[in-house]
Amino acid sequence: MWQRWFTVKGRSLFSIAFSLHRLTGIVLTIYLCMHLAYLTSIRMGKEVFESFIATTVTPQFLIFDILLILAGVYHGVNGLRLIIHEFGLAYESRKSILYISVAIALIVWLIASYRMYVFVMGV
Repeated sequence: MWQRWFTVKGRSLFSIAFSLHRLTGIVLTIYLCMHLAYLTSIRMGKEVFESFIATTVTPQFLIFDILLILAGVYHGVNGLRLIIHEFGLAYESRKSILYISVAIALIVWLIASYRMYVFVMGV
């Protein structure tokens, strides 16, 4: 059943956007659980917590952080678009709002990713 989320053929842009919204929601929920487990690792001892931190602030983990930002930004911007449509606002221009929301998500993601890259890599 979940495989229909990824079927693109014959689907509208709105259906694809909503499927991506669901997927990013699942990714963010999994990340939240991992983040909470990461934060509670301090109870396992200072050494364990510091080894987790040393591992996750490396340039190798930067790609995961950048993808997490993409998921969060897309989910947030698309969620606002869905709320606007749920209230029945701007329904006649929903296709252009979809394009604008995707553009906003990409621009914010690129800026945030660049800033994170500069911060982590020390460029």
